Amino acid sequence: MCGIFGYCGDADAAETILTGLKRLEYRGYDSWGVAVIGKDDSKDILVSKKIGAIGNLQDIKKLPESHIGIGHTRWATHGGVTELNAHPHFSNDNSFVLAQNGIVENYQDLKKQLESDGYKFKTQTDTEVIVKLIEQELLTEQELFLAVRNAFLKLNGRNTIILLTADNRIIAVRNGSPLVIGLGQNEVFFASDALSFADKTDEVVFVENMQMIDYQDNDLSLFELESLKKLKLKKNKLDHDAVEVSKEGFDHYMLKEILEQKDTLFSSVNYTEEEFHDLVKAAKKAKNIFVLGSGGAFYAADQVAYLLRSIAGVKALGLRPYEINSYLQLIEDNDLLVVISQSGETADNLEAIELIDKKIKIASTVNMIGSTTSRISDYPFYSRTGPEICVLSTKSGTAQVAFGYLLANSIIGQHNIAKDSVMRLTDYLKEYLSDDFLRDIKKIAKKIKSKKHAFLLGKGANYQVALLGALNIKEASYMHAEGFAAGELKHGVIALIEKGTPVISFVDDDQDREYMIGATAEVKARGAYVIGIGTENNELFDEFIELPTVSGISAAKIANVIPCQVLAYYIATERGFDPDKPRNLAKSVTVK
Repeated sequence: MCGIFGYCGDADAAETILTGLKRLEYRGYDSWGVAVIGKDDSKDILVSKKIGAIGNLQDIKKLPESHIGIGHTRWATHGGVTELNAHPHFSNDNSFVLAQNGIVENYQDLKKQLESDGYKFKTQTDTEVIVKLIEQELLTEQELFLAVRNAFLKLNGRNTIILLTADNRIIAVRNGSPLVIGLGQNEVFFASDALSFADKTDEVVFVENMQMIDYQDNDLSLFELESLKKLKLKKNKLDHDAVEVSKEGFDHYMLKEILEQKDTLFSSVNYTEEEFHDLVKAAKKAKNIFVLGSGGAFYAADQVAYLLRSIAGVKALGLRPYEINSYLQLIEDNDLLVVISQSGETADNLEAIELIDKKIKIASTVNMIGSTTSRISDYPFYSRTGPEICVLSTKSGTAQVAFGYLLANSIIGQHNIAKDSVMRLTDYLKEYLSDDFLRDIKKIAKKIKSKKHAFLLGKGANYQVALLGALNIKEASYMHAEGFAAGELKHGVIALIEKGTPVISFVDDDQDREYMIGATAEVKARGAYVIGIGTENNELFDEFIELPTVSGISAAKIANVIPCQVLAYYIATERGFDPDKPRNLAKSVTVK
């Protein structure tokens, strides 16, 4: 959560930072700020801070033309959403400003200590604690670089900070939360991800945990934090095209990204057998395969585990990283861990990986080029869906499941058959995702938008689809929605059904069809307003949405969540909410 962006170069710093922050806004949009130093000799740091979504050039018009500065987009963790709490934060003497991505877990103890030493606090943020610690260190350490280093070593938790000094210097430290340096033509970028400057350069330096950057007088230096050993800058070329982040005429990114799935699904599985060879070999060797994911990615991970069990017949289990402790004793040497993530920077995932100290192999599928997860993986793969700006995962979620489908089939020697299946599915989606389809779901959304609750029922792989569909509805529209295994219905869930309660029932053309028809009849008998998502209409359905089914292949379940994505979108817009930026949420969860 939170996004950091710094710049030094020939272009106007404030404008460049603002553009970079807009590309980072998925990381948080409670407030934002930009700090620059004018090109004159005043040596004053000037800051513009605002509450809410990142604005335009008019919002930074008071800032002077500049060649250096830093910016921040905030997802609030400590302290309310106010202009005072927005980053960057000034030092008491205005000699530097600081922005942070992370949480100082011991901030209360540090703050009490600082207050006992006479320091006064203006904000409720843990970030101000870092500023005061640096000021305290400067009482005995004249060099700011060393003061920052000493203060940072007192912090617990995952934190990355960036400072801009009045003498045109940028200092940054990383531990946990991501930091990448972009090297352009006569310009340097400092950011939470490479997407923010992907249109400017593809040459980057990845800053690793417990490393420190010092940039001054056009010289960029990298150090180990504790030893202060100077490190060689390892430059990397990112294999991506410059991407224009735009709604392209759509009202929201969410709908644009949903419709892009007709192309992105196949991109996610467009790997050759040779590229998959080492991963398949490791999967066959493993006694157990654990599939790790957080939030919506957990439901994708759980569906991937289901596909590995049902298609490949391997022992596979979906894991929530924040509940990893009870599973640690089950993980053996040479097991395989498959990490599912959009950003590749999810803090819970990375901490779980650190806890698994056995010699297991790690595979991953992520969407963000050059992420930490991909760099620590033995078998890194990319979803290749392009930028996903909406906080809800849509195209990245189906890409993750498609990857798992390919892996499961590759294990049993059906790699190319699986790829062909996904190709046929994407061809079908080009017709399926029509204007008529969108209009039909919008009509359903209008009918249920005022309801307080909705329940989703599924079985088999559609159980995970129901869970994810419910999450999408909750996130986008704030309607309470819950997904259930249909078998749980008679074990208490049915008590929740009242007359008019929307119940979404997944009735696929498979071995679970009769079971799902029976469950649907039970909720219908109790007055539920039944929305059937299936292969054919049924008299039990008050509304019917056809599944994106390709005859004869099980790959269809990869895209079964798409109708729920569209329904979530239209419920949100009918209720007057912005589905791209749900309240209290951020896309990249880099704090615990």
